[in-house]
Amino acid sequence: MTDPVPPPPYQPPPAAPGFAPPPAGPPTSGAQQPGQPGGAGGIASMVSDPSTLAATGLIAAVLFAIGAGLIAVLGKPVLGGGFRARLLNLTDTVDVGDVALLGLAVALLLLTPDPPGGFARSLLLQLTAALAGIIAVYGLIRALVLISSDIGVAFRLSGFIATVGVAIAAATIAFYAAKESFLKKQGRI
Repeated sequence: MTDPVPPPPYQPPPAAPGFAPPPAGPPTSGAQQPGQPGGAGGIASMVSDPSTLAATGLIAAVLFAIGAGLIAVLGKPVLGGGFRARLLNLTDTVDVGDVALLGLAVALLLLTPDPPGGFARSLLLQLTAALAGIIAVYGLIRALVLISSDIGVAFRLSGFIATVGVAIAAATIAFYAAKESFLKKQGRI
């Protein structure tokens, strides 16, 4: 019997013309990489990851819209006074665009690879779930105010249907983001 010849060691395919493979070993600038001992974490790692940074910006935009609604409650209602007008002011700053921004943020956080180290994406997913839940509640409040208003039937019905649609979309994103954040925290995704 003869000894089998071991296979040759793996060699990566040659790089395409114009592209050089990254240098082996630690970085030469002396800066630590995220995920390595002493590397950047928290905000610094979030800035170095474009997907997390973009998702954080989208989440911040929705947070500002929700905050603007809370400020609008304190102001004098434009369309007469009363509690209904204040509730409409509260919910007027949040719409389907904000739900879409949260959906994009969830997609960015789930579909792009996690950088080593880095900011906890499960925390951003939990924040997204909370904001989407708030938007769903805002949608239900607005729908109830619109359906009980003394305006034309067509306007009342169209506003109610559109607002309930926004609330359902926000609730769906809230559920999905919450579920995925727990799975990500457990390391299952």
